[in-house]
Amino acid sequence: MLNRVELKDLPQLITPHELAETLGISLPFCYKLIRTKGFPSFRVGKKWLISTDRLMEWIANQTNEADSQDVNNGCKNLIHSGADEK
Repeated sequence: MLNRVELKDLPQLITPHELAETLGISLPFCYKLIRTKGFPSFRVGKKWLISTDRLMEWIANQTNEADSQDVNNGCKNLIHSGADEK
């Protein structure tokens, strides 16, 4: 069982291994996130680091974007289903 910690309790910079453990995701998926445009990570030599402050912002933005897309898709579905009824 993973020992999960809250993001707010982590140091300012964490490694991919610490991120994977904290979020309960696999290490390969963590590296996939790191390669995602806009993900708050950077390299120092061969070592990847993730900013926990920026990570929390990134997660909030992803959540907001997902909520917006759900609302937009819902509106489009309503508009299209209403058009079919006419």
